[in-house]
Amino acid sequence: MTAGGAWFDQILLVAVASARFGFAFALVPMFAQDLIPSTVRNCIILTLGGVAFTMQPHVEPALLGAFGWVRLLLKEAVVGVVIGFFFGTMLWAMEAAGEIIDAKIGSTIGQIVEPLGGNQTSLNGALLGRLANVVFMSVGGLSLFVGAIMQSYAIWPMAADWPDLDMHGLLLFEGEFGRLVMLAMLFAAPVLTLLYVIDAGLGLLNRFAQQLNVFTLSLSLKSWAATILLVTLIPAFAQAVITEVASRSDVARQLVEVLAR
Repeated sequence: MTAGGAWFDQILLVAVASARFGFAFALVPMFAQDLIPSTVRNCIILTLGGVAFTMQPHVEPALLGAFGWVRLLLKEAVVGVVIGFFFGTMLWAMEAAGEIIDAKIGSTIGQIVEPLGGNQTSLNGALLGRLANVVFMSVGGLSLFVGAIMQSYAIWPMAADWPDLDMHGLLLFEGEFGRLVMLAMLFAAPVLTLLYVIDAGLGLLNRFAQQLNVFTLSLSLKSWAATILLVTLIPAFAQAVITEVASRSDVARQLVEVLAR
């Protein structure tokens, strides 16, 4: 093999090693295209991938072949998606809680484009989603996130084979999906309780004052009540995100260890 071919193979290996970071970052809202330019984001991913590649056991490119390259890339993508998913569930749960609250208020018609995720969301969904991302970044969540990916290279290096996903690994995924929904409902529960009480009160009021336009009154009243309660709950939400961030690294490592068996 010529020197140029050897260099090309090494560049390909660095690119494949960076795929783990690339797919993990794709699931974290603060690395969205609307926030970070593609050139900057790709430079960060390639730099981290290059650092991780230098610590990997030797991989012989000549033994891979076309199918081997594709298989290696897919494996790195799977690991990145797994880590990104387990770090992103808390952030998604906060935004989902805001969506649930706005659905109960009846204000989901007021959708905005969320720059952190690039998707449309309601006003309270954007508020709680941005709160979660700000707290995540301010308490060192990004460092834990990058550290978990780096640690995954030691647990499951590039040269390792595909995992044999057993029932324990499937249960971890299933539990995380259920936990995402549970967290969203728990965050929304205090506001939902207040909104149901307001609905019950307005229902009784309408029974005795049938000429009153309860629908028009309820939208404004529930919006104000939900906003005031959300503002008072912000410290509790922030503390919940901090607690969750502290546990994410261990959860992601546990899952990678299960996959690497």
